[in-house]
Amino acid sequence: MAESETSLSYSDRMQNIIADPELQVLDQKYEPYLDLHQTENLMDACDIIPNPSTEPVTGKLIWKEGYDYPIEIKRDIITLYNRHFVD
Repeated sequence: MAESETSLSYSDRMQNIIADPELQVLDQKYEPYLDLHQTENLMDACDIIPNPSTEPVTGKLIWKEGYDYPIEIKRDIITLYNRHFVD
């Protein structure tokens, strides 16, 4: 993460992750899987909630029940999350 991004708020980081072109690339990459399981986008399987602690991480990635994504998809989501939420 760029040094200028280390002071971003949770809401700013959420806007950045949703606007990240990589998310759209991943949605396209895994479109056959998403269609097969009637899921609109990759982020449907998780939530990123505000972290109330004073840690540098401003959000926590929480996997929702009922989504059994393959490890490759989870890895890509975690990589995207880390890019935006882990300083």
